[in-house]
Amino acid sequence: MKILCIGNSLIEKTCPLNERIQEDSIFKLEEKTECGGGHAGNIAYLLGKWGIETYIASMLGSDDAANKIKKEFEMIGVKTDYLETSYDKPTSESLVILNTTTKNNTKFEMINNTYLKKYAFVIEPDVIVTDGNDFNAIMAAFDKYPKVKKFVVVHDMNKEIAEICKFADYIIFNKKMAEEIAKLNIDYNNSSTLVNVYNVLKQKFSKAEIIVTLSERGSMYSINSQVKIMPTVKTNIIDTNGAGDSYAGAFIYGILRDFGHEKAIAYATIAASLSTTKLTSRLSIPSLTEVSNYYDSKFGAQNNPNYQAGTQNGQENKEALNMNTTGEGNNDNRQNA
Repeated sequence: MKILCIGNSLIEKTCPLNERIQEDSIFKLEEKTECGGGHAGNIAYLLGKWGIETYIASMLGSDDAANKIKKEFEMIGVKTDYLETSYDKPTSESLVILNTTTKNNTKFEMINNTYLKKYAFVIEPDVIVTDGNDFNAIMAAFDKYPKVKKFVVVHDMNKEIAEICKFADYIIFNKKMAEEIAKLNIDYNNSSTLVNVYNVLKQKFSKAEIIVTLSERGSMYSINSQVKIMPTVKTNIIDTNGAGDSYAGAFIYGILRDFGHEKAIAYATIAASLSTTKLTSRLSIPSLTEVSNYYDSKFGAQNNPNYQAGTQNGQENKEALNMNTTGEGNNDNRQNA
C-alpha cells in the first residue's frame, strides 16, 4: 500500500500566551515549540507514523527549516523522494499564538507560493491525498494515476481547488468551508440546517463521499443517504491546532484498511480528539496504539477494526483482543442529524 501526499509542508512555531492579542500592545512570549506542519505534511506524517508507506511531495526552501522538516519525515518513515528545493524563497512558515485561557489560536502564515516543477512521480501509488495546494502537480498526478483513490482535504476554496474536487472519491471540509461553499449557516439547534448544508455539498460534488468536521461538535457524514453526526470525544483540551489533519489522516488510514466508512470516522474522531491534548499540530499526532486502545475502551476490543484488519503484529494482536474483553461494547453514540 503506497500513498502519495501532495501539498503544503511548512515549519510551525507555537507560542503560548495567557491573554488575548490586541493591537498596539507588546506581548512577552516565554516559550516556543518548533516543528514541521502544513496540512499535507501532517497527514503524511500521521500515515507514516501509523505504518503506511507514504511519500510527501512539497516545495521547501534551501534553509535550516527545510532540513528540520525533512529529518522529521525521514525519522518517522515518510519517503522524501518528492520534496523539492526552491533556491529563491524560504520554506513556508506558520506562527501560532495559542491563548492558554480560551484554547483558541491565532495563525500568521508566510507562504512562499512556489510549487513543484518536476512531477517526476515514478511510484505506483494506491492512493493520492492532497490539501489542494499546487494545482498543476495534483492534476499531473491525477492524470497519471486515474484509477487510484483520491482524497481531498479542503481548507480553502477557489476555482482550482473546486476543479480538483471534481476528481475526488472522498472530500473532507471543515465547518467554515462547508458553510461558505453552501452559502448557508449551520445552526446546531436546528438539525435541518446541517442536512441542508450537507445536501448542497453533495450536489456540487456528487462523485465523492462528503465529510464535514464540526470542531467540538464532531463530524457530519452520510450512510445510505442518511446524514449523521459522530460526536467528538471529551478530552482535556490544550491546543486544537492540527486536529483536522489528525482526523483526515486517521480517516484515510481506516478507509485503506477496510474499516468501513463509519468505523473509519470513529477512528478519525478519536485521533482528532486525542491530538488536542498536546501542543502543536505535528507533535500532538497520536500513535495508532493510543487511538486503538481508546477504541477498545469505548467500543470493546472485539469490535476493533484495527485488529480485524491485522494491522498490528500477529500474536500481539490476538493477545490484545483476548485480554481486552471488558470494554463497554459497541456503545453507539452516533446521532441522526
